[in-house]
Amino acid sequence: MKRAIPALMYSIMVVSLLLLTGCHVRDRNGLKVTGQIEATTVDVGSRVGGRVAEVLVAEGDSVLSGDVLIRLEDDEVQAAVDVARAQLAQATATLAKLEAGARPEQIRQAEAAAKQAEEQYRAAQRGSRSQEVLASAAAADAAKAARDEARTEFTRAERLLASNAVAQQAYDRAKHALDAAQAQFDAAQQKLDLVTEGLRSEEIAMAKAGYDRAAAMLDEIRNGARIEDLDAARAARDAAAANLARAEVAAREMVVTAPRDGVVESLDLHPGDLVKPGACATLVDPEDLKLVVYVSSTVLGRLQIGEKVGLTTDSHGAETFDGVITWIGSKGEFTPRNLQTTEERAQQVFGIKIATDSAGGRLRAGMAATAHLTAEGHGR
Repeated sequence: MKRAIPALMYSIMVVSLLLLTGCHVRDRNGLKVTGQIEATTVDVGSRVGGRVAEVLVAEGDSVLSGDVLIRLEDDEVQAAVDVARAQLAQATATLAKLEAGARPEQIRQAEAAAKQAEEQYRAAQRGSRSQEVLASAAAADAAKAARDEARTEFTRAERLLASNAVAQQAYDRAKHALDAAQAQFDAAQQKLDLVTEGLRSEEIAMAKAGYDRAAAMLDEIRNGARIEDLDAARAARDAAAANLARAEVAAREMVVTAPRDGVVESLDLHPGDLVKPGACATLVDPEDLKLVVYVSSTVLGRLQIGEKVGLTTDSHGAETFDGVITWIGSKGEFTPRNLQTTEERAQQVFGIKIATDSAGGRLRAGMAATAHLTAEGHGR
């Protein structure tokens, strides 16, 4: 009695599974297996999400591949595209400038600057010419004479002011004239000392450094950009191009289109709604149908993928529709604990998928249908 209970439980489970997933009945013409027709569905949406700007279809509408279903507001992403495009243009121009090298006028300008710096350095090394020394000495003598004359006038004004013979204004003018003459004499004397003694060593060194800089700049302009500079410019151009491509992908995600022909099965959006990244609508292909049924292991060995199967439905009576087996399950949907006897192995059921189309709209998802398998396993 204890052994009969598990067998009874297995039988009840098998019957329950067949009632839920389809049943099979053997008659004189073969095996009849019942299941439910299913359609291929596709979830569509945006990978970035956003605010809904426009909804162009409704549930139940037929659409073709590429039809626009939903538009999202794209002001922000379009601005990002414009920025990325400008950055790419800038990087491309910089690379082109480095590759082209300096223009002829830039080379001539650098040559002139280097020549001038060289002449200044050579002059600093040679020191002042005799003509410059004589001219500076004459200028210093003239400034000294003017200073002495201003000093005499100041002394006279000072004496007259002490005796109240001259106004204060006259004294002040004489004082200012003496100060100005003294400053001019000091400047002329310093210039004379400079041309007489020559430039100091640090001034000569500064002139040489200026010449070296101008010569190095001329060499750089003549030789063109360094290889590492070109490589860096190319990398910056490539990065800008990749950034633009990424921005354009985000912009395309603002328009949700149908990836294939089908019917809108679910879509509950309105302009102004905020949608997260992910699916926001479902399409169903009414022409890509399949019937899922389950058969026992004893029948499984006589079926093969690509085999034609006849289908009937309650809605169309004895009318037969064409189907093709496209998939056979490799794992049993129900497996007893021990498969020791033929009866126990018969309790295994395997799923199979039979592909069909709508037959001009007469077959639809959700219909119950029966697959007719002959005793030899070949459908009719």
